[in-house]
Amino acid sequence: MTTSKRSRLAGTWYPAEAAPLRAEVDGLLRGVALADVARPLAGLVVPHAGYQYSGRAAATGYRCLAGGPYRRALILAPSHYSGFRGAALLDVDAFESPIGRTVVDRVAVAALAAQPLFAVDPGPFEPEHSLEIQLPFLQQVLPAATVVPVLLGHVATGDVTSLAAALRPLVDEETLVVVSSDFTHYGRRFDYQPFPARGPAAVRDGLRRLDMGAIDAVCDGDAQAFDAYVEGTGATICGHVPIAVFLTLHARHTRGCLLTYYTSLDVTGDYEHCVSYAAIAFPRPAVASAPSP
Repeated sequence: MTTSKRSRLAGTWYPAEAAPLRAEVDGLLRGVALADVARPLAGLVVPHAGYQYSGRAAATGYRCLAGGPYRRALILAPSHYSGFRGAALLDVDAFESPIGRTVVDRVAVAALAAQPLFAVDPGPFEPEHSLEIQLPFLQQVLPAATVVPVLLGHVATGDVTSLAAALRPLVDEETLVVVSSDFTHYGRRFDYQPFPARGPAAVRDGLRRLDMGAIDAVCDGDAQAFDAYVEGTGATICGHVPIAVFLTLHARHTRGCLLTYYTSLDVTGDYEHCVSYAAIAFPRPAVASAPSP
């Protein structure tokens, strides 16, 4: 029996019909410049808000993938609605969006399910947007790629290292790691206001300084520095666990490249409550050539 996970975002976060959704995603991809970054990529950090807010940032990242050698995307996304330790997996044949079906690599899911801290649990996936919002971009840019869906919950000491070690055998030359995360959530609505909302310019500058401290650590590939920064500032980065797992998995092989950064303030004008978005690319490490005989 074929099983699939239907999109809960169709008709709300993006159009419910294939043609307008394709047009929206293609328009976002055409509307951004191709970043000057070495390719292929090992990983990509992209946001997960509605396309009207963070779609331009996501498109800047996904445009770097076109024509790449990726047959599989390992998606690491945070769980916003369910509390659990470690990682939740979804064991279905495919995800569905209005564009079509994205096949799940069930062999990889089964391999992860046999590891500590991983469990097949469809519950957290049902209300979650952070993973499904990535699928229409993947379907347009890498239509033949399969996915390995991983939602990450809370972690205890040592869990990040264990999670990364379990994921490492899946990261081959044809696998891309997609890390789903927004950056700082600012304002009373998010219970985080490290500086007063004294107008759009002050909030924009304050958020940039705050976010760049985290982004610098991410681009350095330094999981410990990133964790220390988040803990020290209280920065409300919803995908901090997926980012930390990826940085541990990537282990500073290459430096990340910030492709774009902006906030919802730049989209809506609301400086009292806003969210930051970034796209960060991690080029694949160069393979040293064999010496001449």
